[in-house]
Amino acid sequence: MVFLKGFALGMMLQLSVGPVFFAVFYKSISEGFREAFKMTIAVALVDAAYIVVSFTSVAALLEIQAVHMLVRGLGSAVLAYFGLKYIKGAKADRNMESRGDAGKGGSFMYGMKLTILNPLTILFWSATFGSLISSGRLSGIGSTAIFSLGCVLSTVVFLGAMSLLGNRISRMLNGRILKMLDYSVGVFLLCFSARLMLAG
Repeated sequence: MVFLKGFALGMMLQLSVGPVFFAVFYKSISEGFREAFKMTIAVALVDAAYIVVSFTSVAALLEIQAVHMLVRGLGSAVLAYFGLKYIKGAKADRNMESRGDAGKGGSFMYGMKLTILNPLTILFWSATFGSLISSGRLSGIGSTAIFSLGCVLSTVVFLGAMSLLGNRISRMLNGRILKMLDYSVGVFLLCFSARLMLAG
């Protein structure tokens, strides 16, 4: 029961579609399921790390307005950087085999960097687990670990399913549509970056 509650909470986060979702989905379309699933595993590992961090004093630091603003500002700048790289890639007119923005370390490291530098991830987990613990709805190491496992596995299930879907869709797309997707993902990340900055 505790596991299912954690899984449901994790799915709620996944359904609030953000930059990581679009990046994984696009990766599956442009480079296939395997590369997208590498990103998915990286995202899940970062989620797990941030859940652990939410039990430390770092979570309390994030409640300080200046720190909160700094995290949002840095995250906004990084998302803008990735957005511009997607747009630049679209203008470069690469073929399908050379598409993507994994950079050094491949898709796994790209997924890790994008998730680590997305401020909403750490802010969500720290606020969620902080409120669950303070309200007494989550107590004990065993139940907390099982609940957290449910949260992390929801990331693997949801993004894994989206990776499969994207891989299927890719068979119906041509180079022109992929270029449009480059632009679309880039613009989305820039808009998300601006939203973060203005919300901060």
